[in-house]
Order: sequence, then C-alpha cells, then structure tokens
Amino acid sequence: MAEARGKAWPLADETLTNSILDLVQQAGQYKQLKKGANEATKTLNRGVAEFIVLTADTEPLEILLHLPLLCEEKACPL
Repeated sequence: MAEARGKAWPLADETLTNSILDLVQQAGQYKQLKKGANEATKTLNRGVAEFIVLTADTEPLEILLHLPLLCEEKACPL
C-alpha cells in the first residue's frame, strides 16, 4: 500500500490537487514559475517565493527534505 501512494504522505485531495494545478498553470503563463529544488531554495532565501509545491514522486525524495524547514523559517506556505 505504501508504494501505491508514494513515499510522501499526506497527499492533497483531488479538489486541492486541481486547484494547485490551475495555479501552477497560471504562474507558468505569467512566466513566474520556478522549477526544481535549487530554484526553490534560491527564491526562499531571497524572500521572493509566495508558496512552494512539493511533489511526492520526486526521486530521490531527500533533495526536497530541507524545503519544509526553510519554508517555516521564511514564513512561506508549503
């Protein structure tokens, strides 16, 4: 059962997932989307990030594990 839902838990429900996807698509259209753990870290450190979206299918998952702590430190929604 753990493999079916991925390594990360809890996952967003279907409604929240659709809302997040819509928001990400809009950000991409306005050229305000940054992709990847390195870019997320840079924007958090610079104070530019509005929110961070983590994906459960990231391999290896360990490259994202510092982001929740950094988001908490910078008061950025995760």
